[in-house]
Amino acid sequence: MKNSILLSLTFLTCTFGLSVTNAQQFRTTEKYTLINERGIGQEEEGAAQIDFVALEDNGETIAILDIGSLELLEDVHVTLLSEPNLEDISEILKVELEYSACCTSTDTYYFLVTDENDFIALPKLENEYCGETQLDMHYIFPSQECGQEGAILKAELQYTETYTIKDIDVLQSIVWNDDDFDYEDAITANY
Repeated sequence: MKNSILLSLTFLTCTFGLSVTNAQQFRTTEKYTLINERGIGQEEEGAAQIDFVALEDNGETIAILDIGSLELLEDVHVTLLSEPNLEDISEILKVELEYSACCTSTDTYYFLVTDENDFIALPKLENEYCGETQLDMHYIFPSQECGQEGAILKAELQYTETYTIKDIDVLQSIVWNDDDFDYEDAITANY
């Protein structure tokens, strides 16, 4: 009972008073980039594919990402979380593709980088922002505020009007054990 009360108090501390930047402590990086080499011949369809590459490894392709509507793509962000406190994982990469139409939407891709420099893709997260919508989904890693030791949390964050976190709803908790993932199949991913 004592542990449940402590866990509840810790969770309450995480749900109030955080800003968006505290919830995801990723920083920009120039070790990785996106290269549009696959769009030739797809212009008529409005779709394209881009390569997500590691610049330090002679441009090794990490993943091929589908761009659903090239003309609506507004911005791309590549950020990095170093030392996520997951066994055999050195860093987490996050790629955000922002689309703008009557509403704004974001496709977010997360890649775990192993100590052997292999890449494991987590399922893509999609968020849509229309009008007064003030919630979105993120993965939260152990080294981050509200993170859980040995787990990756898929959570929906709800914000106040000043964009501080009002509430966190954990949708899924993935207990991290590198035996649960097949490195060979996960090194690169096509979306």
